[in-house]
Amino acid sequence: MRVRKFALAGVAAAVTATLAVAGSTYAGAATVTPVAPVAAATPPVITAAAPMAHLTQLMNFAKASSNTRVIGSTGFTSTVSYLQSQLTGLGWTTTVQNFTTGGKKAANVIAEWPYGDAAHVIMAGAHSDSVKAGPGINDDGSGVAALLANASAITQSGLRPAKRIRFGFWGAEEQGDIGSSYYVSHLAGGETAKIDAYLNFDMVGNKVENGKAVGWSLYADGQSNGLNTPFKTYFTSKGITVNPSLDTDDRSDHAAFKNAGVKVTGVSSVRSLNELGACYHKACDDLTDVSSDSMVLASNAIASAVWTLAG
Repeated sequence: MRVRKFALAGVAAAVTATLAVAGSTYAGAATVTPVAPVAAATPPVITAAAPMAHLTQLMNFAKASSNTRVIGSTGFTSTVSYLQSQLTGLGWTTTVQNFTTGGKKAANVIAEWPYGDAAHVIMAGAHSDSVKAGPGINDDGSGVAALLANASAITQSGLRPAKRIRFGFWGAEEQGDIGSSYYVSHLAGGETAKIDAYLNFDMVGNKVENGKAVGWSLYADGQSNGLNTPFKTYFTSKGITVNPSLDTDDRSDHAAFKNAGVKVTGVSSVRSLNELGACYHKACDDLTDVSSDSMVLASNAIASAVWTLAG
């Protein structure tokens, strides 16, 4: 999650981009056909092992890159390569969208589960970069790891949803939502209207106090459009009371979709933006800054919502 709000206007002028794959956003993307599926009516339970393994990999990338995964660093490049290899190996149609901002190279990774109605897309996302000062394991390795765990769960369950499921891993969020804004502004005509919902996961791994999460919140945007309902249902089933109306000040990647008219919401493991944690945007935002319990809750809350919204 970034420090200040940036407007979508002018992003295209600030970004010089080259698609890694020629043609439309998804044309020519590498595809691996999954093994014949078994339909799953409910999501499998995601254990801590899956997201924590991904966070360990992200931390290793940061360690080899002066303790950072900021855009332009080898830590960020390794993160992008890891995302592409993991998702392609799971049978997702995966595209890397390269761009340059502020003279530094960055990239988005877009992954789509190749089943369901492509005219009705449920999209979820997290930013894959950190600030220069630290490895960004909670902000936002936690969101990345939770989505990767969900991608694996979808593949292993052989899910055949009514709607298409698409995940976005955004570069340069910390520079002002550059990656997500670039993606939205460069969608082909009519493609934005096909996105029924965008769910954002930025900082979902905060440590727990007395066995419970520091505080779970749902974005205020999801109150009126019904997108918060499956999250509320999940957290209620775990005996957790959430703040149902976190005012994010549009300080993350959902803003680009919201400004384009897409219904949005998101989840965060904080009560308010005044409680982002002692290691927020610092070198200590490492594996000690996240809780495996929070990662389990976040991963399964995402699964519950995606299964419900995608039908």
